Amino acid sequence: MRSIPSTVVLLIFLTASVFAQEQGGAYHYELGSQLLDSGEDLEAAAQHFERAAELGYQPLGTAYRLARIYARQGETDKALQQLEILAAGGFGQINLLAAEADFDGLRADARFIAATAAIRASRFPCEADERHHAFDFWIGEWNVTLNGRLAGTNSVQPMLGHCTIFEQWESVSGGLGKSFNFYDPGADHWRQIWISDNGTFIEFTGVARDGGIFFTAQTTNPADGSVTDHKFEFTQLAGGIVRQSWETSTDDGATWTSVWDGRYQRKPE
Repeated sequence: MRSIPSTVVLLIFLTASVFAQEQGGAYHYELGSQLLDSGEDLEAAAQHFERAAELGYQPLGTAYRLARIYARQGETDKALQQLEILAAGGFGQINLLAAEADFDGLRADARFIAATAAIRASRFPCEADERHHAFDFWIGEWNVTLNGRLAGTNSVQPMLGHCTIFEQWESVSGGLGKSFNFYDPGADHWRQIWISDNGTFIEFTGVARDGGIFFTAQTTNPADGSVTDHKFEFTQLAGGIVRQSWETSTDDGATWTSVWDGRYQRKPE
């Protein structure tokens, strides 16, 4: 009878040990959850979750439940330690913390506030990153004028956890247009994708500087292949007014023609 090589025996042993630990972690996690949900024996529930944590099973789920238990037991420091583990581990379920009554006694604590801020930042990274806020001055409900006359209205609002700013334009003649504006951290610049109901589509690339956003684009006329360069700029003026100017060039930037120079004024509340 051939013997099993020692390396195979060791591999089987290690695999079995890992499997046993995983099963052990799941076992303690499940028991702890049952005890926590029933409220029968919080001390035993904590012991099961602590054992699950030692075995490396569901570390964030374990920390969240331990924080609840410790908070319910009045062990504030231990509860906050677990919440800080959640924050450091990238836990993003901010809605769970907001709705959980077990944490009501901790909400005014500076450590709780810091932990929940970090957890919220994990859930909504754009909201927490100031680079995504450079175009916030354009957010609002606007009346838009051109040469002193009403040209249309615009609603500009943040969406998707402040990862994009969505524009909805309507001209006085009934023309409609929409754009998505967002900071692209990989390319370190802003983008605007504009499309209107007359079939106009332009994708702009921009930079934030001097309190404004400065876009450029290049389009090609499908009919004759001619190329147009665009400069599309948003600047803040006194009194909360935003200037939106648009220039084009058909001679590779040698000369520029103004096609739009509008003023945004906030609608009365």
